[in-house]
Amino acid sequence: MSKKHSINLVAFSDGTTQMRSFRLSRTKIILFTLSAVVVIGLLTYTTGRFLSQRYINIAMNDVLEKNQDLQEHMTNMSERLSEIDNQLSTLADSDDQLRVLADIPKIDNDIRKVGIGGVSLPRTDYSDEDELVSKLIFDLDKLVREIRLQRQSFLEIGHQFAEKEELLKHTPSIRPVVGGYRSSGFGRRRDPFTHRWTHHNGLDFAHERGAPVFATADGIVVHSKRSHGLGKVIIIDHGYGFRTAYGHLDIFCTAKGQQVKRGQKIGEVGNTGRSTGPHLHYEVHLDGKAVDPMDYFFEGYANLTRIN
Repeated sequence: MSKKHSINLVAFSDGTTQMRSFRLSRTKIILFTLSAVVVIGLLTYTTGRFLSQRYINIAMNDVLEKNQDLQEHMTNMSERLSEIDNQLSTLADSDDQLRVLADIPKIDNDIRKVGIGGVSLPRTDYSDEDELVSKLIFDLDKLVREIRLQRQSFLEIGHQFAEKEELLKHTPSIRPVVGGYRSSGFGRRRDPFTHRWTHHNGLDFAHERGAPVFATADGIVVHSKRSHGLGKVIIIDHGYGFRTAYGHLDIFCTAKGQQVKRGQKIGEVGNTGRSTGPHLHYEVHLDGKAVDPMDYFFEGYANLTRIN
């Protein structure tokens, strides 16, 4: 018959000789040990879960804050790209004006789209954030292509200008008056006296009497006298097929046969001839045909205030 194993524990009280004895069986020891292990394990697991959840929450909050910051940055970037696109549109308008001055064709609108192509890819469902990032990348890439196109265009214009410097001096390219109000445009309009539809060959700038009138390009005055319709009128031959006319003047500051430079004062605004009030009538002719003077206004070629 086997004996049961047990352990005797002896305990002494402090300051006395009293002794106590405890008998622990092997089974109790095993159960006690298992219980301790389970308790320690549960404490460790619970503590671990608590700490990990706490760290996860901290990390999630950090990710959410960074994601919000990223969203704001992407929104700001989208707005900046939109501003740049508007500025490129303004540059494109200036590019068209410069090309008119350089006597080279304008860039076709389809070319300005700087289209690209490629193989069709499987459609993928993106989150809103992915869609925004994808759109930003596409818009940025498009802007890069447009900037490259615009840079190439300016290089072409610059090269053309260098070859046609003399032509540019004789090409009408500024407004003939500073300030004032553009009261009538080029093209079809009702005659202010007969009220019938007629073709208006120039632009009218309402202005105070005596305001200075400037030559819009280098040339020679070929006409400086009064006529029935335009009153006191000056006509300048600029060469290269260009002529300009300045009507309803109050006084002349130049005479026939005189050479003038762009920006030189040639007369003053008046109310002579067939006119309802003080204003300047301005015409541009190319190869004998009246053209819209608005196509030949480029303020980059003179220190004259822009007229709206």
